[in-house]
Amino acid sequence: MSESGFDRREEGFEAKLHVEGDQKFRLEMKRDKLFAEWVAGQLELSGEECEAYKTSIIKTDLQEPGDQDVIAKVHTDLAAQGIEISKEDLQAELDLCHEDAAAEGA
Repeated sequence: MSESGFDRREEGFEAKLHVEGDQKFRLEMKRDKLFAEWVAGQLELSGEECEAYKTSIIKTDLQEPGDQDVIAKVHTDLAAQGIEISKEDLQAELDLCHEDAAAEGA
């Protein structure tokens, strides 16, 4: 394979990785919004409070890799309002939101 052919192939792989990364990011943002809406319902938030909560969940998720930062925040927020939901149940709900986001074609 010529060097220019190799370069084109490498550029193609990089472009594919970029697209896949972008799709994963969009899916996670949609998932986070759905999850935040569910949590906001548990906290009886609406309107601007709900929108602000969605933003806070997205910002939390961007701080560290993985879901544990979001789960910990939500668990603390719910507990502060006297709502006891296990971290395992929160993870299950987050997973359902992921499935819903994927089904919606995020």
